[in-house]
Amino acid sequence: MRRFYAKWLLAFVLALSAGAGLAQDVQEESGESADPELMQLDPRAIEIVESVATVLTTHETAAVNWLVSSDQVIDGREKVTRFRSGHAMVARPDKYYAYVEQEEGLREFFYDGYGLTVHLPELNAYTHMPFFGTFSELTEAVRDEHSESLPIWKVLVPDFADEFLGDITAAAYLGVKRVAGKEVHHVSLSSYQEDLQMWITTDPVNPVLKMIVGTNPYEQGWPQYRVYFSDWEFAPNITEDSFTYYPDDDADRLVWPKRNSELTEGEN
Repeated sequence: MRRFYAKWLLAFVLALSAGAGLAQDVQEESGESADPELMQLDPRAIEIVESVATVLTTHETAAVNWLVSSDQVIDGREKVTRFRSGHAMVARPDKYYAYVEQEEGLREFFYDGYGLTVHLPELNAYTHMPFFGTFSELTEAVRDEHSESLPIWKVLVPDFADEFLGDITAAAYLGVKRVAGKEVHHVSLSSYQEDLQMWITTDPVNPVLKMIVGTNPYEQGWPQYRVYFSDWEFAPNITEDSFTYYPDDDADRLVWPKRNSELTEGEN
């Protein structure tokens, strides 16, 4: 019997929950000493984040390509950078799909409002968890039951503004910059748990996220993750089967794991 480990199968792409020190991030970005005024709640920064939250949550459908680079600190000093990339799509309130390329192998995530399926294309294997509810409720269940996160869930849930602004203690507006040829607003946010820098396009009608950087101040070496977004679509091509996985006759069904448990091959 083949055995698969939960952490290996469910190496979900991204949990946007790392932290940082806002003052150090601002200092590293600008090359200058951190200004104490940057530690206040700048209404301009909050307004810009709320504007992108409005755009990303009012559309019934959304799709985006993304790339994540993250630091792994070795022996408290050396850093190894890992990359993950993919595509994600939602149809609110209860449809979600993600395609992921990562070191552990390809993954697909299908949620049709009735259950979440994780597909391993290279092994022709999958696991399925029945679940009835919205996409937001699904993300909570996956985090609570498995201590994992669905790919880029945090920028796709309806409570985007609460996720990023709900517990901040500082916000700074750092001006207009350019990222990949696009003019963007540069914003820094700080809370007791994390700091983020966000780059949001200056489009007054449809601002979108271009990049997020987070730093973890609680781990030696202050590892960072960087998320790059491209090709936002708010009317993607969605078919009747976009969010449902249909296994072929030879596909292996695996048992959905509980936290810290092993995965075993199940009945087809």
